[in-house]
Amino acid sequence: MSEIKTACLRDVIHDYIYFTVPQKPLEIAEEAVIDSPWLQRLRRINQLQAAWMVYPCATHTRFQHSLGVMHLAGNMAYKLYDDFKKAFPDEYIPPEKTYVEELFRLAGLLHDVGHGPMGHLMDEVYTWKLYGKTHEDIASKIIKERLTPIIEKINFSPHGYFTQKIKADDIIKFIKTPRDFSSYELWEQLFCKIMLGVYSVDIIDFLLRDKYYCGTREFGDIDIKRLLGSTTITSSGFSMEKEALPALKGFLSTRMSMFCHIYFNEKKELFESSFGRLLPDIIKLMKIGNPYDNIKKYFFLDDFSLTSMLNSWAKTETGKKREFGKQWEKISVSRDTPEKLVLSGQKSYFKFVRKEELLTKERIVSNFRQRYKIKCPVSVNIDLLDVRLQNVFTRFSDKITLKREDNLKSVSMYDAGSDTIIGEEMNKVLQDIPIKFLLWQVFVPAKYTRRVQAVIKAESDDVSDIADSQMALPLGPERWNETKGKTEITNA
Repeated sequence: MSEIKTACLRDVIHDYIYFTVPQKPLEIAEEAVIDSPWLQRLRRINQLQAAWMVYPCATHTRFQHSLGVMHLAGNMAYKLYDDFKKAFPDEYIPPEKTYVEELFRLAGLLHDVGHGPMGHLMDEVYTWKLYGKTHEDIASKIIKERLTPIIEKINFSPHGYFTQKIKADDIIKFIKTPRDFSSYELWEQLFCKIMLGVYSVDIIDFLLRDKYYCGTREFGDIDIKRLLGSTTITSSGFSMEKEALPALKGFLSTRMSMFCHIYFNEKKELFESSFGRLLPDIIKLMKIGNPYDNIKKYFFLDDFSLTSMLNSWAKTETGKKREFGKQWEKISVSRDTPEKLVLSGQKSYFKFVRKEELLTKERIVSNFRQRYKIKCPVSVNIDLLDVRLQNVFTRFSDKITLKREDNLKSVSMYDAGSDTIIGEEMNKVLQDIPIKFLLWQVFVPAKYTRRVQAVIKAESDDVSDIADSQMALPLGPERWNETKGKTEITNA
């Protein structure tokens, strides 16, 4: 292995993050991707959307997170390479280990390059709602059209040089969640879990980073060394050693706590829903159109530029622009939202439940009006977290079954002492961790808040029956086929 010169930066989570720099004149390295305008743009996009309205220190960015994911993804791919060759000696994997390492470092670095202001909120209220595109689609286009000339010239990782050319489509395979694995080589199918699995490096980095910047040390911790260090590839696919089971349980518990208290925080949700109602009309006034088709304009759309522009609209523009500027200013500066929370509830599901059996916004509104005789406008927010599969642990007896039935969010439990895969009976050790968590919130216009709250208080302090029988746990079948009815583990 040739010795590669690298540069490093300090990071609050990983201490030092190393990246490659040119080894000789005119050479292209990771430094060129990091310094590209599209990556630097992520410095101006908040990692946690509007969480800074609730947690003042949560002003960290997608740029920091992307560097962290690059660091973890490369390390994990480098580690699993030899494990795959040992488990599947007759299966294809690119012959150069350094190529695979660099492929995943770039996938980690670029996975969020398509995000716009307000992150996932932008997807929800604008790009996906109006155009059927997500930040992953936009990232794919940016990588292909703007970053390919740089990427294809990179021919070394922190561990050495390689000869195979990295292509945009090779990176995108590990960024965008696949509908199925029919077009994937076996190694790609298994390595895909590095970026998209149940404890992906993306999730691990944002949980640790968000917890740090929000100052919420009480929400558990993640034993990253044990969790990633005990991950391996066996004949049953993507696997973890049984000694890491406490680390996995700790990870799942921490993740659920983070979603319950930070990502689904009722004040954060209220601010984001308020911003979300204005965002589509604001972007239309900016004449951005479909971001996927207007990459040049989209480049200039970030949290910093949006906030500056709206502040300017509030002071210097007239008509609709001034109106939207004033509304945005009222929410972001005065913290005065047009709606207020009047009721909320939550439910944890410990057995598989079909989507059609879950609580709906329409049902909540109907029950709310029926019980409290409320006639004012009512809006409802439902947040659903898929914490885990009902059967996280799987065992495959042969490659054909593995290729056909493997789930992106499953893992095999490996006993290194006996060199065996432990059966699915191990799923019982996760029975105290919910499969799904659902949070619902009811909002009314601010001017009706006191009146509605008075009605609710006079009627009853117990709001649990607002959710009706749908909030009870539907038992369903004893063993649901999760291949046919996949449960998506949210990466948001």
